[in-house]
Amino acid sequence: MAAAFTVLTAAGVAEAATSTDLSAPVRIPARILEDRLVVVPVSVSGRGPYSFLLDTGSSVSIVDEGLARELDLPVAGTTLAETATSARPGDLVEAVLRLGRVERAGAVLRAPLRTLQRVDGAIRGVVGQDLLRQANWWLDYRGRAVFEDSGGSLARALLGERLALVWDAGRPAIDTSLPSRRPLRLVLDSAASSPVLFRDLPDAMAEPLLARLTTAGDDVAVRMASVGPLRAGRALIPRLQVAILGGTATPRAEDGLLPTALFEGLYFDNRASTVVLEPRRSSLSVAR
Repeated sequence: MAAAFTVLTAAGVAEAATSTDLSAPVRIPARILEDRLVVVPVSVSGRGPYSFLLDTGSSVSIVDEGLARELDLPVAGTTLAETATSARPGDLVEAVLRLGRVERAGAVLRAPLRTLQRVDGAIRGVVGQDLLRQANWWLDYRGRAVFEDSGGSLARALLGERLALVWDAGRPAIDTSLPSRRPLRLVLDSAASSPVLFRDLPDAMAEPLLARLTTAGDDVAVRMASVGPLRAGRALIPRLQVAILGGTATPRAEDGLLPTALFEGLYFDNRASTVVLEPRRSSLSVAR
């Protein structure tokens, strides 16, 4: 499973994001790897498109170090690259990323992506919230597509119950609760292969097995447990098998990660800071 990156960007690095505000949503074909990872076409500084992992749990976009060399992307400074299991210095490069009609110019992380490339050798980067937060998006696992909704027309449809997004360090989380009424704030993470809890939880039922937690740079053994069912608004998520991390590389306000692949679709209304789990598919009739 992949865990999100949190990046503290170097001071003085300019960045900008723009979107062509056309009214109709646009369908972007996606590849779904292992029934969970969303891979989309992203252009980099006018070249490509290249296969990028879409990671809603990452605050920053990443370009594979090999691609950065190929494109001769200029160095823009250094930063702290953090996953759930590590925090280490990383290099920034200047790039212009474009997904659909949304474009972002500025610093991105340059990093080796060997772990992701073991899943799919074509992956050349990760598109994170520094670009994604500039528009609204429908992740359509059932239809194997991502809908870019810069104009917000889908947001005006009757999609279903809206849950508030709580942003911390550029990561979108929702508040859920266990049957004991214990609250859990979980990051909606499209790069997570299974749910992850950052800390031990009394409500978790331990299971006699270990699993591997994989990030873009690490592979560590973790304990497994089961929790739930989880309630998110009116939605009830059945009991889940979760990885117990037992702590993070740096303190985090959230309690863990909730994979977006648990749902057939999600609509992220970033303008209103809300999300709809399992939005009504009839609303997609306005897309082109």
